[in-house]
This record gives sequence, structure tokens and C-alpha cells, in this order.
Amino acid sequence: MKKLVLLLFTLICSLSTMAQKLEQGSFAVLNGVKLVNTEMEFVSVHGMSEADFSEYEKDWKEDKPQIVDFFITRANIPLEGLVILGSFPKAAYTLKVTVNAISEKGNYDCDVTLLDAGRSVLARLSGVCAKGGTWGTKLNLIKDGARHTGKKLGETLRAEIKKAK
Repeated sequence: MKKLVLLLFTLICSLSTMAQKLEQGSFAVLNGVKLVNTEMEFVSVHGMSEADFSEYEKDWKEDKPQIVDFFITRANIPLEGLVILGSFPKAAYTLKVTVNAISEKGNYDCDVTLLDAGRSVLARLSGVCAKGGTWGTKLNLIKDGARHTGKKLGETLRAEIKKAK
């Protein structure tokens, strides 16, 4: 029984570390870059489009900027100043975060694309996922998920940029 539990634990840990996948390009161009513009697009929230979800959850329009801020703030922590993500429209590069799905528990599934000033794709990272919260309102779970997913993205970007040095 102990061997089975150990095997399952090892399998789960290995799956979580392999979840993100660099599908295209490299984040090496971010070496030496200080500011990166960051955009977030929400494709599906609780199985609805963002427009439908904002009709269903009236506080979405008020809370969305805070959710984006939680995500970006948490992503910047593991980056430790290597690059700074934020709203920098004149920056040479844009990190586009496409939130493919947010579950009822606030779990996120995202793809991340690095674009140059001409909007050409330089790198694409898929499967950036993290869990949401444990209890609270729908929006609180979404906010918890934003924090966790932002942290996961920051850790992944840090590893990709350092790998390219």
C-alpha cells in the first residue's frame, strides 16, 4: 500500500512539473529587457464567454481589473526584477495571456504568447495551469486562481529566461 501511495505521489508531482510546454520560439529575447507589456484575454469563465459571464456575475466588470492586477503582481514576485510585467503599451514586447478556461473552483488554464512590437509571435507557452481557491464566492475563487496562476507563470518565465542565458 505504501508503495502505491508513493507511486501516485511521484506521478502527480511529475505531471505538475511537466504541465507547461514551450511550443514555439524562446523567451531569450527578454534577457536585458526591463518592461514587458501584459495583456489578458478571458475566453471562458465557468463555461461561458466573458460577455455572458459578466451578465451572469454583475461584479465581474468591477472585479476584472483587480483580478488582472493580482495575476500580474504575483507573476512579478518570482521574476525578481528579471523583467517587470505590467501595463506598458510602449514596451518593445507584449506578453499576451489567453485564459482558455476558469472552472467553478477558480482553476485556470492559460496559454501565453510573447509578441514583438509588430505583433509577431516570438514564443508560445501552453498549459499554464493552477488551482483556484477552496471556499468563498465565485469571484473570490477566481481571484485566488489568478494569484496561483500568476505565480506559476512567473516561475515558468523565470526558468525559461534563465535557461536562455
